[in-house]
Amino acid sequence: MLSSFIPQRSRSPRRLLPVALFLAVGGLCTGCPLPNPGLISGSIEVDGVRRTYDLYVPSSYEDSQEMPLVIALHPFASTGGGMARMTNFNAIAEEEGFIVAYPDGRTRLWNGDPTDEPNGPPEGRDDVAFIDALISKIQEDYTIDASRVYATGASNGALMAQRLGCDLTERFAAIASVMITLPVGWEDVCEPSSPLPILLIQSVDDPFFPWEGGTVQQGPFLQSEYGSAPSMVQFWVDNNAAVTPPVTEQLPDTDPADGTTIYRETYAAGQNGAEVVFYGVNGGGHTWPGSTPMLQRLVGVTSKDMDASRVIWDFFAQHAKKP
Repeated sequence: MLSSFIPQRSRSPRRLLPVALFLAVGGLCTGCPLPNPGLISGSIEVDGVRRTYDLYVPSSYEDSQEMPLVIALHPFASTGGGMARMTNFNAIAEEEGFIVAYPDGRTRLWNGDPTDEPNGPPEGRDDVAFIDALISKIQEDYTIDASRVYATGASNGALMAQRLGCDLTERFAAIASVMITLPVGWEDVCEPSSPLPILLIQSVDDPFFPWEGGTVQQGPFLQSEYGSAPSMVQFWVDNNAAVTPPVTEQLPDTDPADGTTIYRETYAAGQNGAEVVFYGVNGGGHTWPGSTPMLQRLVGVTSKDMDASRVIWDFFAQHAKKP
C-alpha cells in the first residue's frame, strides 16, 4: 500500500487548459544565449530522419576518464535548449563532472505514450530508437561510463523518460520524472526488464495533469485519460519490488513566500529490487521546482523549496548499474 500521508494543501483541479499552453514551461526563450560555453550542437540520422541535440561537456572532461551521462528531455513545445535553460543542468554538470545531452523532439514533441501506438510508432517518430542511437553516438565520441547513464524529463519529456525506463531498461542506471502522471493502460504496455531506481516529482495542484487523475486535454481534438499520482508511484513500487510502507518526511519550508511545501516518500529497495523516491509538491503547479517562475497564471506556482535539478543529480549520483 502507498503511504496514507495527506497533502497539507489540496484543491480540486482547475479546468484543464489546451496543451498549447505547455509552451509556457521552458519554451519561451528560443534563441537566448545559454549560460555556459561548453555546449555542442549535433545531429544523427535515425530511420532516415535527421535528429538534433545539444550536448554540454564540462571543462574537466578528459578522454582518459569515464564520465556519467544524463539525457534531459524537454517538455512539449520546448526544445533541448529550452530544457537546458529551465533546469540549469549545465552548471551542475560543470561542478560535478558529467556530460548532459538535450535531444530535440520532432515538432517539439516526444512519443512518450506507448498506449497510443498499438501498431508501433509513426514513421520517422521512433523516439526510443532515437535516444538509443544518441547514447551510442555519445559513447563513440566521448569516454562514457556505461554503468552511469541516466534519463530525466519534464512533462511530455518526463513521460518519455519513464518510457525509456520500460523499453531501454538496461541502458540506464536510474531515471527521474517531473510534472507528469501515467496514461491509463500504461501497466499493460510498459514492462521494464528489471527493477530500475526512479525519482518522481509531482505537484498536488498541477493544472494539466490532475493529482487524482482524469481527462487531459492534449490538443483541440485530442483527450487522454491519465491515472493519479499515487497510481504512478504504485506502478514503480510494484515493478521495483520496493519496500512499503515508505519513510515519509516533510521537507523544510525554505521559502514560505512561495506558498508551497514539499514532502518526500522513500520506498527502499527490497531484496534484488530498486528504490522509488517520490516528492509531492503541495501548492505547486505544472512547473520544475527551483526554476525561474514563468506565466504562473497559466501553469501555476513554481516551488522554491527545492532545486529539482540538484535533487535529481544527487539521486543519480547514488546509483550505478551492477555488473
